[in-house]
Amino acid sequence: MCAGLDRYFQLARCFRDEDLRADRQLEFTQIDIEASFITREDILVMAEGLVAALWLEAGHHVELPFERMTYAETMERFGSDRPDLRYGLEITDLTSAFGRSESSIIQQALSDGGRVRGIRVPAAAAWSRKQVDELEAIAKGAGAGGLIRLKQGEGKVEGPLAKFLDDAAQRALGLADGELLLAVAGPDHISSPALDRVRQECAKRLSLVDDSVRRFLWVLDFPMFLQDAATGELAAVHHPFTAPNAEDMATHPTDPAKWRALAYDCVLNGTELGGGSIRTSDPATQARMFALLGIADPAEQERRFGFLLEGLRAGAPPHGGIAFGFDRIAMLLAGATSLRDVI
Repeated sequence: MCAGLDRYFQLARCFRDEDLRADRQLEFTQIDIEASFITREDILVMAEGLVAALWLEAGHHVELPFERMTYAETMERFGSDRPDLRYGLEITDLTSAFGRSESSIIQQALSDGGRVRGIRVPAAAAWSRKQVDELEAIAKGAGAGGLIRLKQGEGKVEGPLAKFLDDAAQRALGLADGELLLAVAGPDHISSPALDRVRQECAKRLSLVDDSVRRFLWVLDFPMFLQDAATGELAAVHHPFTAPNAEDMATHPTDPAKWRALAYDCVLNGTELGGGSIRTSDPATQARMFALLGIADPAEQERRFGFLLEGLRAGAPPHGGIAFGFDRIAMLLAGATSLRDVI
């Protein structure tokens, strides 16, 4: 972009030094796209056209435009930034209902700044203790201390913590007959991944996942940084070259933890297809990003990223892009369950 190329695409071979999964391998191929003088909206529309064309190759018509949600909304409703929208089981905030509970565990979580959030699972009140214990093990595996379990029986709420809830609190839960409530008390960074895993498992048990349905989604407005609760240090959510939202920088000039990034991910049925961002094109802003991430010394910035800063100082145009996982898309179009089947 600095050299004056208007736009490009490449099929890039990449190496990812991360753990292996069914949909992730060390070596993979990206459909990589970058363009100058382009906005986020331009990229989203172009990328939707690309995805629709690829799926048409496999005989599937894709409805455009894709649904859109902010990162904050996906985390609040689903506990994940790549939610599967083929079924409900949404997470709700139950803090007000549990606020007067006499449970010491809940009160400790609330006093520490946490919340009580949970999922209402229809027709699950009849699940055995063993079945619910299995769900609790999943939640604990994701970092939760345990699961709050309540169910609506014959006209009353039942469960280990029911005795700590008065009639008003039980009514506030809004449980319907036969519903099972599974909740986590604690900070969002604990409750969200735990409830996400529990939500997925409940959907499987209830056969709510329809493999014939395709729910594409754009996730927008990711936070620019994550802040370590203990040290206060910042870390880039995507990478340090993503452009921050200019409005957030103006509104919260001294609080970068509140800045949103001009980043976006494309998600299908709980699987990330690709992602990208508008890039930082101003050298002063890029130097500030490095400083916020702990690389404050200009000499150190030049030693590690001088090639980039020099290019930006030469007059980089506003630019952005997106990259899709070629192998992952091939896997989905082929109906395979693992990248190894198609790579």
